[in-house]
Amino acid sequence: MKQRRKKKRTHVVEDEEGPHTFVVNKGKIGKSGLSLMLDVRKCLEPLTARNLKARKYNKIKDYIHVSSQFGVSHLLLMSKSMLGYMNLRVCKVPRGPTLSFRISSFLLLKDLVSSLKRVKTHQQSHESAPLLIMNGFDESLPHHKLITTTFQNMLPAVNVKTVKLNSIKRCLLLNYTADTDTIELRHYNIAATPVGVNKAVKKLLKKVPDLSRYSDISEFLTNGYFSESDGEDGPENQVELPQNLSGKGNMKSNRSAVRLTELGPRLTLKLVKIQEGVGEGEVLYHSHVKKTAEEKKKLRVKIEKQKVLKEKRKKEQAKNVERKKKEREQETSKKRKRERAVRPEKDEYSDDDDVQYYKDEIGEMPDAELLLRTKRTKRSENFSKDNPKKKVKFAEPEPSTSKTKMEHSKSTNVKGIAFRRKKKSA
Repeated sequence: MKQRRKKKRTHVVEDEEGPHTFVVNKGKIGKSGLSLMLDVRKCLEPLTARNLKARKYNKIKDYIHVSSQFGVSHLLLMSKSMLGYMNLRVCKVPRGPTLSFRISSFLLLKDLVSSLKRVKTHQQSHESAPLLIMNGFDESLPHHKLITTTFQNMLPAVNVKTVKLNSIKRCLLLNYTADTDTIELRHYNIAATPVGVNKAVKKLLKKVPDLSRYSDISEFLTNGYFSESDGEDGPENQVELPQNLSGKGNMKSNRSAVRLTELGPRLTLKLVKIQEGVGEGEVLYHSHVKKTAEEKKKLRVKIEKQKVLKEKRKKEQAKNVERKKKEREQETSKKRKRERAVRPEKDEYSDDDDVQYYKDEIGEMPDAELLLRTKRTKRSENFSKDNPKKKVKFAEPEPSTSKTKMEHSKSTNVKGIAFRRKKKSA
């Protein structure tokens, strides 16, 4: 038996708590751009719509209208300029602001993973949101403060007292470099290993090794040595665990070394401008254009006039729609009245009209026995003098038992009455 097809919803966000995001493309961005968009979705899981499909005709307004239904708080738009640069816009919906970045360089997830010798990931790493780490931002600068606030609100806040360490599997790093005025975005996997333990003991904690060549387990243990694990387990990376952590040997109150493995993608962002609203409104900050107070005032007045004009046009358009709707209704009612005036009433038709029609065509009155008494079905409402050839169906007549001189070999319809000629009786 064929299995019933299961409906797959592309817009369902799995976790209902905390902020959610939409990551979509605006216009054509190429294959590498689409791959980067999917990698960013992978990075923000599970608080994003991973299988969201953006159509060509979708606009920003469409995503804003839908965002309230699914609890979406941020919209990430990826586009490509005519010069070939990739752009990223981070919008706080539904009222803004909008942060516009230029992607100076990027590295896809598949390219980064292929360069690693060992990929340390597991299935449960993407079941919880990543931990946000921000470094190098100056809170005294207004645009830096707005950047940190926007990205902090994009991911759920962490309560240090109640958080479970096993739920923190990944981290998202935003590092600001003042020399180049760029922001580096990195995505890492978090793992912990016990420190001060022999390599052989670590192998025993993970899995039972092959001991066939040793006569005693002490030989296996003394064969190893204490090491810093290639410099990754130094004192600057060691922490004392307040809770039991997944992984053998990571017990409470023990010291473990935190290891980070980059997952990707890797982005280098440069802030271009910050706007009020979602993609429109007054420019709060621009990295290339500097304006005086008078120019800003003139621009603000111009934007207010545009808003007033836009509202006025909306009202006029609504009035025109209502007016055209009323005109259509009036035309429809007039058309129906004309049709009713031309259309004959049902009660005006009678069998006398058929008799008169037969008399006019043949020249004599029809024989009473030839006239079959049948119940006429519902006459077509479209029957009129303009369409006299339209056939009207009647019920099948009962077979006549009376014998007449003549009989038709086949039935004919004359103005809705069926006549038959009978053969001579033997």
